[in-house]
Amino acid sequence: MIARAGIRISGSALRSNYRILSKKIPELNLIPMIKADAYGHGAEFIGKILAKEERTFSLGVATMEEGRRLRKALGASPMPIIVFSDSAPWTSDRARFCVRYNLEPVFSEVSSLLSFQTDRYSNRIPAHVEFNTGMNRLGIPVDSASLIRFYPKTAFTHLSDADEPDSARTRQQMKVFALLVDGMRTRFPRTLLHFANSSAIWNHQGFPLMKKMDLARPGLSLYGIRPFENAREDGLKRVMRFTARVLNRIYLEKGESVGYGGTYRCKNPDGEWIAILGAGYADGVFRSLGNQGVAYHGSKKLRFRGRVSMDLSAVEGFSRIRIGDELELWGDRVDPYEQSFLAGTIPYEITTRIGDRVERKYEP
Repeated sequence: MIARAGIRISGSALRSNYRILSKKIPELNLIPMIKADAYGHGAEFIGKILAKEERTFSLGVATMEEGRRLRKALGASPMPIIVFSDSAPWTSDRARFCVRYNLEPVFSEVSSLLSFQTDRYSNRIPAHVEFNTGMNRLGIPVDSASLIRFYPKTAFTHLSDADEPDSARTRQQMKVFALLVDGMRTRFPRTLLHFANSSAIWNHQGFPLMKKMDLARPGLSLYGIRPFENAREDGLKRVMRFTARVLNRIYLEKGESVGYGGTYRCKNPDGEWIAILGAGYADGVFRSLGNQGVAYHGSKKLRFRGRVSMDLSAVEGFSRIRIGDELELWGDRVDPYEQSFLAGTIPYEITTRIGDRVERKYEP
C-alpha cells in the first residue's frame, strides 16, 4: 500500500450481512439502500453485488444522478433503481431522465405527484408514493391518498423512532399507517407496501404490522454496523476498514506538546512516544477526534493526542511502533458507536465523509 490512508471494502462481509437481515424477515423482499455512495462504501461495487441477491426487489438511491451512475455500473442488469428523494419539482426533464436511465421516482410531495399524473411520460415510468405519517419530513399527507390517479408500484412511510417500537411517536405512526394500508389494499391491491428500515428490521417482533408488508429497506446494517447503539451485533461484519500509516515517531519530553495549539502536553516525567498518522480531516478523520478518538495497532488500543489537522493526526505511541505501520481508525476493532460518539456525531456521518484521496480497495 503506497497510500498514506486507505479503506478496504469486503464483498463477503456485505453478503453475510445481507443474509443475516434476510433471515430476520424471511417473508419480505429487500430494497437495499445504497444512497450516498452506499454510505461511503462505493455504490457501484455494492450495487453489483446486491443486484445478484435473490431477495433484492430493487436498489434505493437518493438522487437522479446517483441513479444514473448506478444504472451505468449495472450495465445490462434489469434491476430496478428507486430514486427516493429527487422528484420535486417534477418536470419534463426529470421525466425524460427517468425514461433514459430506467429510474423509478418516489413522489413525496403533492404538487409533483399531480404534475406526474398529467405528464405524457407517466405511463412509461413506474412510480412510488411516500406518505407522511408523522415524521414530517417527506411524504404526501395521508388524506391526500385520494388524489392518486396512477397505480403505484410501492407505497411506504418512514419512521422517526424505529429503534423504539413502543414510543408514543412510533405507535401513532403505526396507527396512521395501518389505516392507510387498509385503504391502499382496497384501491391498489397489487401495490407493494413497506415501512421498515434497519432499526425496524432489528425490532421486527415489536411491529405487528410487518406481517402485512411486502418489502423492507435495510441501510446501515448492510454495512456491518448495528442500526442503533444498544442493538445486538447478531453476527454483523464490518464491510469497511479504514487505516492510516505511521509517517513519523516523535518522543515528547515532559512539558512538550504536539500539533497546532499545543492542546496535548506530555505529563509523564519519563516522556512518551507519539505516532504521526497520514490521515486528517481532509481524509475523513474528524477534527473533533483530537484528544478524543481511538486507533488500534494490532490489538493495542491507542488514544489520539492533540488536534487533528488537514493531513495528519497524532496518537499515543510506544517503543515498538515503526514508520509504515498500519493503524485501524475504523473497522473490526473500532466500535463505530464509540468512535462516532467521541467525534460528537453518528456512524452514518463518519462513513460518508471519507475523503477522495483515500485509497480504496475492493475485495470480493
